[in-house]
Amino acid sequence: MKKMILHGVNLDVITNQPVVILKDLDANYYLPIWIGQFEATSILMEIQDIKPARPLTHDLMRTMLEKMDSVMEKVVINDLKDGTFYAKIYLNNRSVPMEIDARPSDAIALAVRTKAPIFVADSVINEASIISEQGEEEEVKRFRSFLSEINPEDFKL
Repeated sequence: MKKMILHGVNLDVITNQPVVILKDLDANYYLPIWIGQFEATSILMEIQDIKPARPLTHDLMRTMLEKMDSVMEKVVINDLKDGTFYAKIYLNNRSVPMEIDARPSDAIALAVRTKAPIFVADSVINEASIISEQGEEEEVKRFRSFLSEINPEDFKL
């Protein structure tokens, strides 16, 4: 399992779908995950420190966790089946560990709000990541090439 950081949220110009990109701390692995528009907006608003007039769903979830004395320990993108990514949220509620199934986009949106670390299982990295040993500029070129060869139907959210 590798610890990853949120590298960015971009718009796939071919499919017009938002893509969240995770990268490992050594910047050798990049993992693109196509997500929904609402989740992309939610993630972007948080990382850009934009506060809506009313709480978004992920803001509500963070507040609920805080009010219930729960700590979000980590997020793990743990599986990839038939183009669909799977995630788990690990919580600690008053010393009681909890594991909750989640969509990766929701887990990431909540992780950026709670500052929880994001991990990706080695099997997912091996199957879906893009490897860069020459730095980010070369990675961007390979990622654009990757995007031009796939269809959004190859990935299910």
